[in-house]
Amino acid sequence: MCKIIVMANQKGGVAKTSSTRNLAYSLAEMGQRVLAVDFDPQTNLTISFGIAPATVKESTASLMMKMLMDEALPDKDSYILNIGRVDLIPSKKALTVAEVNMLIERQDDCLDKLLSPLRCDYDYILVDTGPSLGSLTINAFTAADGIMIPFDAELFALVGLKELTDTISKIKQNLNPKVEITGIFFTKCSKRTTLYREISEQVHAAFGHLHIFESRIPATVKVGSANSKGLSVMELDAKNEAAIAYMNLAKEVLEYA
Repeated sequence: MCKIIVMANQKGGVAKTSSTRNLAYSLAEMGQRVLAVDFDPQTNLTISFGIAPATVKESTASLMMKMLMDEALPDKDSYILNIGRVDLIPSKKALTVAEVNMLIERQDDCLDKLLSPLRCDYDYILVDTGPSLGSLTINAFTAADGIMIPFDAELFALVGLKELTDTISKIKQNLNPKVEITGIFFTKCSKRTTLYREISEQVHAAFGHLHIFESRIPATVKVGSANSKGLSVMELDAKNEAAIAYMNLAKEVLEYA
């Protein structure tokens, strides 16, 4: 049974895109059929797969506009790109135009309508979102079965985490009763620092009722280097601590999601 998992946090710089990229690769390495969806007009996930957005004909931007205008969608082979073992629906900056139209038209289920027919082809569909709680993210939450929250242990981050979980609760009540928070996982971890230990304790105290993944993604330049080369960190250096951490996170996802 396919699970649609959205990677979300309205705070920027928490490794949403890197986590989507590397979790997709890790799950595929474990034999899962995986589709990654770039639902962020910044197009970073698309670029991390080595795809130049300007070369893309169909994207989440064009597909959303077609849906908003009640136009027929093209054949899925025209917008789903195969990148090794992972499939990708890319994005373009024009997705910002679609977002404005979603807001005007009050359309919250466009992404759900796009992804629902694809469920039979995949075990996991991973959706990367931007650093906001706007119309695109609301659409993603409406399509989701689960939401994974990457969390960077920084000062004031807990405030944003509370706002995010409150928003998800409202989505569950009003738009998508099936959605659940799959869990919170720590990224960019420097385990030796006092701040990391303090924030970690606060997260467990405040959000212990949610699943908190054991796998912690360490701070390392290897992740950014892999992104710039259009690779997962596992492809760049399978023995790197971040590569091992993402593989362990994938194992936890298979168990809990």
